[in-house]
Amino acid sequence: MPFNDDNSRTEIDATADLARLAAERVDAVSPDTADVFTYTVRNDETQQFHSLEKYLPNPRRQRGTTAVLDADSLNLLLSKVQQLDALGFADRADNRVTAILNYEGWGDHRIALHLKHSREWQHWAQLDGEFLAQAKFAEHLQDGLSEIYEPPAADLVEIVRKFQAKRSLSFKSARDIANGEVQFEYVEETSEAGGGTAGTIEIPQVLTLRLPIYERGERYQLSAHFMYRLGPQGIAFGYKLDRAQEVVDAAFDAEVAKITDSLPIAYGPAPEPVQPFSNER
Repeated sequence: MPFNDDNSRTEIDATADLARLAAERVDAVSPDTADVFTYTVRNDETQQFHSLEKYLPNPRRQRGTTAVLDADSLNLLLSKVQQLDALGFADRADNRVTAILNYEGWGDHRIALHLKHSREWQHWAQLDGEFLAQAKFAEHLQDGLSEIYEPPAADLVEIVRKFQAKRSLSFKSARDIANGEVQFEYVEETSEAGGGTAGTIEIPQVLTLRLPIYERGERYQLSAHFMYRLGPQGIAFGYKLDRAQEVVDAAFDAEVAKITDSLPIAYGPAPEPVQPFSNER
């Protein structure tokens, strides 16, 4: 077949035109990697989806829980984040305030304030309503002297010293006296024959305490009413805190009040984060 230059040119031109048209129809696509998934279809047709978000320089959205220990820290973090649909939950039973920053969404972006009881409060609350032996009671008073507002510390130190010095006391009776104290009559055994020296000890009926309920919190005042019990095994001492739960509730509400300017608050436990629907079996 003879060579035809016109046919050759036509084929070359056609090839060039096809290449040009193909290039014009190829558009660069840069999909959002958060919406790109790979999946494997198994024999039972179940699909497994895998997010590629971990390959991004930053997460697609904020999530997770940040823990703080006081209201000021919670307010600081709230000022740093966007709060389009934030809502707080104050849970008295758990001493916790939870700010859910995406409450209308997944509910998994949170700041949790866990209010911890102070060392001073724990010292007095742990033995509320309990009876202690003479020496243990004296030790307990001594360790808590800094929280006792009334009577004066010097008076209590003297009581503690008497209890610690006179270990072999046999208490005979107790009676209330006009100055608001309880007077105990005792005999201090001084010999195996049963002889002893009689004496009295006065203990205030009420202690006025001033102490913080929560760490880094304000001090609150409450009363501790003195208790005693005479029995065959000797005497036991104790105290009962007056309206202790009301004081704790007031302290909790005061901490919540520090947050209400930054966040609307509902009282109750925080709901769990929303769980995505899954059809995997």
